[in-house]
Amino acid sequence: MSSQRDALKLKIVNAKETPPSDDEVRSIVEIESHPKVREWLIEYFGWNLEKEFEAYKRFFENLPKNRRSEILLAKYDGHVVGFLGLWKLGRYSEHVATLGVSIHPDYWGKGIATRLVRSAIKTARKKDLRRLEIETLSENTAMRRVAEKTGFQLECIRKDRISKDGLYHDEASYFMLL
Repeated sequence: MSSQRDALKLKIVNAKETPPSDDEVRSIVEIESHPKVREWLIEYFGWNLEKEFEAYKRFFENLPKNRRSEILLAKYDGHVVGFLGLWKLGRYSEHVATLGVSIHPDYWGKGIATRLVRSAIKTARKKDLRRLEIETLSENTAMRRVAEKTGFQLECIRKDRISKDGLYHDEASYFMLL
């Protein structure tokens, strides 16, 4: 945040502890469907916003029972401007979780992703996770900076790992041992 006052307006909330309202779920869908955000997403739903809203709403209704997911919401001045998913892997990787972050473009460059990742690291420690991972398009320099700034290490660049919009992209894979 550019000033201490702005930092006070930003709150990170765990969606399991404070479930989002329908308006907040709509804000999340709007963030995910924003063309600038979709440029960087590896996976996303279709373009039908109402169906996406219903899917997200069901997800958040079931979130308290979901042992594999934690969702952190970034609220600036009371409005959801970004979120982070902490997704625990399964079977032989119960100790591992991967992170995914989306921030509304109007709030890019304000340190919100960094705050979300730092909060996710604290949450992961409370959940006794051993390893965190961030996988992003290698050309996503903003996410790569956030990963490195918060202590993640580059594990590898996977060549042509992601097929997106008819093109192949390299993927940067980061990790952190807790």
